[in-house]
Amino acid sequence: MLFRSDLRSLFGGGSFSRFSFRNGLVLFGILCFVSGELQGNASGQTLEFDGGETVFSQNSQYYFAEAGDFLNIGGLEEKKSSSDHPEVGTASTDLPTLHLFVVASYFAYETPGTSTMIENSYNGITPALGVRIPFQNGFWEGDLGIALAEAYQTSTPIISLIGLYAQTEYYRTFGPGALDIFANYTGYIQYIYVQSRYLTPVWEAKKKSVSLYLGPELIGQGNNSYNAGQGGVALGVSFPAIHSYLTFDGGLLRSSVSSGWGGYQGFSWYWSF
Repeated sequence: MLFRSDLRSLFGGGSFSRFSFRNGLVLFGILCFVSGELQGNASGQTLEFDGGETVFSQNSQYYFAEAGDFLNIGGLEEKKSSSDHPEVGTASTDLPTLHLFVVASYFAYETPGTSTMIENSYNGITPALGVRIPFQNGFWEGDLGIALAEAYQTSTPIISLIGLYAQTEYYRTFGPGALDIFANYTGYIQYIYVQSRYLTPVWEAKKKSVSLYLGPELIGQGNNSYNAGQGGVALGVSFPAIHSYLTFDGGLLRSSVSSGWGGYQGFSWYWSF
């Protein structure tokens, strides 16, 4: 099966996966070196690690691992650590910051063919750079990068692809919870992904060691050969003491490859320090 064989390739069974993750580590090492040079002895630096997966009932799946660095522009010191707000699910900052990151990913989906379904998969690496601008009760971020991938399609040779990567995020608290809107564009397949969540605190342990956040989410994604709409529920689990945030989500899915409804489930783990 494509799913199993590509997973073996992703975690070390294929030459491109080794290329992707090896170069991802090199890029992250360069990122940390540049960050240290830019930051010098000043405080206000936050490293981050993120990883997760989303699996769809209609033969699509996405896996990713990300490493990044937030640097206060101008080297100024924040009043709080960037990791003091884990309920955001990402590093929140009090000052404008430079955001450097690298994402390694695997994405696969099916499209209708003349006699059977065509399998499409992409092993990719994306280095990117952007800025995060805080404002009262939230922030906005914009990033640009280069998306690199090797692509497989049924009955065709593996090819290398390159394209623009663009990403943006808007976060704002209002009412009892917070709205988070995230979107990105992957140029080598002209793929757009948009996600919106509104999470509200629903439970908190003694001494705030664990907090739960719950709310609805809507997702739209696709390109000229595949598209899907999703709606469901997201659960956030915050562990402030270790600057960590887990997200679980799931719900209903409708895509262009099927006339009926399906489902999806996802998981991600974010850690900053």
